[in-house]
Amino acid sequence: MALAKTITLVNNFQEFSIFENAYLKVTSFNGSKENVSLALGIFKEKNKVLLHKQEYVFTLDLEGPNPIKQAYEYLKTLPEFSDAIDC
Repeated sequence: MALAKTITLVNNFQEFSIFENAYLKVTSFNGSKENVSLALGIFKEKNKVLLHKQEYVFTLDLEGPNPIKQAYEYLKTLPEFSDAIDC
């Protein structure tokens, strides 16, 4: 499971780069019953160069579906990923 969307990144020189259909994948996942921390890797293409990594924290529903699926569903609730598609 992963997400895809157009991503704009800014480098250290304040230059913008746009990556259409960037591949977004949860690269690490850990936590407790209350909170889960995940690292989201942003790749130019599937299994290619890692462009950026971001950390997020969300509350796990112990009665809900697979925790990784919950992580992707959580990400899609955030404004920056609301238009991301499953891939």
